[in-house]
Amino acid sequence: MKIEDVLVPVDFSPNSLRAVEFALGLIDDDSEIYLLHVIDSSFVDRLTSEGFGDAPTATEKLRKRAEERFEEALAAFADHKERFESMIVVGRPFAEILRVAADLDFQLIVMGTHGVRGEHIEELLFGSTAEKVLRAAQIPVLFVPDSVETARQ
Repeated sequence: MKIEDVLVPVDFSPNSLRAVEFALGLIDDDSEIYLLHVIDSSFVDRLTSEGFGDAPTATEKLRKRAEERFEEALAAFADHKERFESMIVVGRPFAEILRVAADLDFQLIVMGTHGVRGEHIEELLFGSTAEKVLRAAQIPVLFVPDSVETARQ
């Protein structure tokens, strides 16, 4: 199976960036990697309920920060920059990862198993974003654990 397009969800944690590097090693020269960052709508709701501004303003600030972090992250892959596309969406991370994967017909999802760890009761009861994606994905999902070392090509 030739992999032509890979979806890599990133939260900018070291392991999500390691997953990007791992995905790069899986694809051919004419394939592409799509980086997806999800602005967690629950986090935006918490910000606004705590008085840190309104939802549109908070979302726009988070979007701009994500764009900056994409630029910083892609600088490490300057030799392969043309093989990357990035997108930022707002919603529940696991649901948006699954929606984008289905809507854009990706062949594979590559993601780190430990990103930004939350201490929420929901995570303890229902699992992490990675586990939720694995349970519901209609395409193969490859997980890159924290301990995996990758080598740049």
